[in-house]
Order: sequence, then structure tokens, then C-alpha cells
Amino acid sequence: MPASRKVALFAAASVSLTAALAGAGPAAAASAARPFPAHVTYQTGVRPSVSQAEQDAAVKKQYDSWKKTYLRQACGGYLVWATDDAPNKGTVSEAQGYGMNIVPLMAGYDDQAKTIFDGMWKFVQDHRDSKGLFQWVIDGKTCKYADDGTPDSATDGDLDVGYGLILADKQWGGYSAAAKDWLAKIYKYDVASDGHLKIADDAGNDDTRPSDFMLDHLRAFAKYDTAHDWNKVVTRTEQLITQFTAKYSPDANLLSDFVVGANTNSPKPAPADHLENQPDNIVGYNSVRVPWHMGTDALLYGGKVATEVAKKESASYKSHSGGNPAKIYPHTKLDGTPTKTSDQSEVAANPVGVAAMVAGDQAWTDSLWKYLGSNPYDDTYYGETIKLLVYLVMSGNYWAP
Repeated sequence: MPASRKVALFAAASVSLTAALAGAGPAAAASAARPFPAHVTYQTGVRPSVSQAEQDAAVKKQYDSWKKTYLRQACGGYLVWATDDAPNKGTVSEAQGYGMNIVPLMAGYDDQAKTIFDGMWKFVQDHRDSKGLFQWVIDGKTCKYADDGTPDSATDGDLDVGYGLILADKQWGGYSAAAKDWLAKIYKYDVASDGHLKIADDAGNDDTRPSDFMLDHLRAFAKYDTAHDWNKVVTRTEQLITQFTAKYSPDANLLSDFVVGANTNSPKPAPADHLENQPDNIVGYNSVRVPWHMGTDALLYGGKVATEVAKKESASYKSHSGGNPAKIYPHTKLDGTPTKTSDQSEVAANPVGVAAMVAGDQAWTDSLWKYLGSNPYDDTYYGETIKLLVYLVMSGNYWAP
């Protein structure tokens, strides 16, 4: 990265990265346009029955725990330590992207939010692939790409980094050029000619991953970056969801971890073990995120496809678990039947809370909210970070930029 860009990046920073980790005082804080708590009124659904004060307190507690446990100063910036997924307290792009969404939303509560965000963005800029997007896995000790072959990115991380830059621009200003440049790169490398999202910026096939179907992000991109046809991406994403669920999951509306034939009118589940060492043809640790993403789009924008999916997924998970969040499992057939009841993780249940809100099921929403307060399976960064993002949505503190 040119030295001039590095200087410009930190020109507005009022304290050092070291001071931010040490918890410098309020005098160093940047002014937030939408400070936490935001208390958004969503377009549909219900909210947890507990008081707003209790909801806000739960978010703060989870944020403080998350920040203490997973935020690291390394390699000249900040990273989200992706325990178990990256070597030497390093990170993966999805973790960094999650962090870049969380920190702007917590501005006003965390007086060092802008400094931390700038450190996270610096880390991303210092670890780009040949196309200018974020390398998907970084060693926290060597500060280098930590996978075989040529460094490349992953679409979910790319999308979340872009969304984080928009949130930061709406919160503090000054990130417009960076955000639009980043979105232009996503559009060029992660979007196929028909509008579907590819899995990675070097993918030249017809695969897609439903956990990347962040419709709320795509709608924000369409509003913010009018130079590119993001509405085409929204439309094709909704078409893929409708085409897939109509044939393979008409009742539950579940989406497999990976989908092939995304550039046709007949998308279908990927074969088992297609890209990862797990059954890629069913719901696994990727698509457990779909109820959260669909629910968020429905709450913020009232998306019709997302609303229908969220309602059906909520009902399916409730039915197959007997209304017990602890009996939602991370590997699920497309009809909603769990495949391995011995395999448990909090991340399987937490995203369902957002879908339950959209479904208007108050009792189910309350049960899932209560379950958020636990971590019975000792989940690490993945479960605990998604928990924080779900907390932000369910508490009414997730605003559209």
C-alpha cells in the first residue's frame, strides 16, 4: 500500500491503536451520528418481551465479552481472532467483516469505536489479493496469507467489509471513496454476469452459497453505489431462493450450504463434500446463518421473498425442535429433519431468533432470546460473534445505512 494512503487513513484518528485497546477516555472519542442504542422500529414482526433496557444491557454485555476475547491488535492494525479457523490468533475474512459491522453499530457506547474500525480497515488494506479484495485467511504471527496457492478472497467477507464501510461512512463520514471503490471490486469479481453471487473472487463456475445471500446488504449497496446495478443482484438472488426452495424445500424453505447451477433456472443442492468436508447438500455450518440474513432483510426492508423464507424456516425449526432452542442442530436435511443430534452448537439456534421475530411468534421469539444468553456448547468466535450480531438485530439496534 502506498505510504500516502496509509497516512490518509489515520489522519482523522484521534488516538493510537494502543490507546484504544487500553481504553482511552471519552475526550478521544469521535462523534457518532447514530450512537448506540439506536432503537429502530422495524417494518414487520415482533420484538422480545423483555424490557428495552434489558435488551440493551444484553448487547453491551456480549459486546464487552466479544471485544475482550476476540479483538486483537496485530500486524499494524486490529483483527478479529478467528479461533480454530486461523493460525496464531489470526483471522478469516468473515470474522473481520463481522467486526467491521459490529464496531460502527456500537459507536456511542464504545468511545474508541472509530479508532478500532480504522485499525480493522487498515488490516484489510494491508492484506489484499491481486484483485484488491481481502485475503480470506491470515496468520496472526507472520501476518501473511495462510492457505495454499495464490491469495484470494471470500464473498461473505467481501460483502461484510463493504457494508461495514457504508456503516462507518454513515456513522462518522469520510469513508465514501473507500466504500465505493470496494463495492466496485465486489461487483466486478464476486458478481456473475447474470447477477448471482459467486463464492469467491476467483470462482469461474456456477456455484453459489446461500449464506452469502445478504439481501439487506445488497439493498444498501444499491442505494449507496448507483454506478453498479445492484438491483440486478437483488433480483437474481431472490429468484435463486424461490427456484431452489420451490423444488427442494417447499415447506421448510431451507437452503443447502452450497448450490450449483446458479446461472440456470434449475439451481440444485451441491453434491455432498462438494467444497468442504461436510455434507454440502444440506443445511450445515454455512447455511445456519440464512434465518438471520433473511430475517434481517424482512425486518429492515420488508423483502417479500425474505419474509416468506424467514416465516417458513422459523416454523420448521420450531416444529422439529419441539420449541426447544437447544434441540436445533447445525446439520439439517432440507425438509427440516436434523441429521446428527449429537452435533450441537449455539450458532445453530441463535440465527433462528431473527426469523421468529418476522414470523410474529412471540413465545418462540422469547425462548430464542432467552437462549441467546447462554453458551452451553463452548462455541468460540463463530458462535459468539454471530450471537452479538443477532443480539443487535433482536434488540432493535441494527439500523439500515
